[in-house]
Amino acid sequence: MFYPVHLLLKIGTMTKTPFYLLFCFLALLGIQRPAEAQISFSIKILPPEPFFERPPPPTNNHVWIEGEWVWKGNHYEHQPGYWTVPEKDHIWIKGEWVRNPDGSSYWQAGYWKPVPHVGVPNWIPEPYYLRPPRPSQRHLWVDGEWIWQNNRYVYQTGYWTTPDPYKIFIKGHWAQWDNGEWYWVRGYWKRIPDNVFVSAPPPEPAFERPPAPSPQHIWIEGEWVWRNNTFTWQPGYWVVRDPHRAWVRGYWHQRDDGNFYWIPGHWDWI
Repeated sequence: MFYPVHLLLKIGTMTKTPFYLLFCFLALLGIQRPAEAQISFSIKILPPEPFFERPPPPTNNHVWIEGEWVWKGNHYEHQPGYWTVPEKDHIWIKGEWVRNPDGSSYWQAGYWKPVPHVGVPNWIPEPYYLRPPRPSQRHLWVDGEWIWQNNRYVYQTGYWTTPDPYKIFIKGHWAQWDNGEWYWVRGYWKRIPDNVFVSAPPPEPAFERPPAPSPQHIWIEGEWVWRNNTFTWQPGYWVVRDPHRAWVRGYWHQRDDGNFYWIPGHWDWI
């Protein structure tokens, strides 16, 4: 428990004990209340978030932990994200920038949060529903989510929205614990650096699709990948069909200022 400074001074005076001297000693060592410590790690201008290609998950038991900002040497350094297998009945709460009243910000670190048991024997396919027409090129589709309510998963449908120009939505997904049970990892908005946007989508290179290796293969369309401060075309390829998943191709999204950003393709459970 933390007490106000004036109360500590009063206690030290009333009790005639070395408490006051102890408090002064701790203050000299730089031990502060959480709010004061947060302010000491605050900055006026947020650093650009590094942009790198996320590696594929090793297994369905792995979940992606976004990179974190760590205070080192009077500045913030970025620690890259990674895949990990979480403990049963624990979810990762992503870190975020928190704004102070004076306009500065500090990084609130992510952490593992114990939750009531939310595992189910099998993942639940997304219910089929008609997606409403896209209101404009600047609207982005936010996929639906599975919400744990009354000891079961309830589906919340997706929607169109005009996002923050510096954020994209990372779709939620089903993951497994080591015991084989499935649980839903919620989607979230991710901040991206400004230089990832382009004024116009680059032309798609001509590419001759090779013949399918077998009737069991499906074609995965090419993607634009951000590398070395530019978008690089990654050609499409054939892959063996997974009866439980379908590939949703990426597309160019236009933000309010007219610039574009590539929304990567992803696998959807069906």
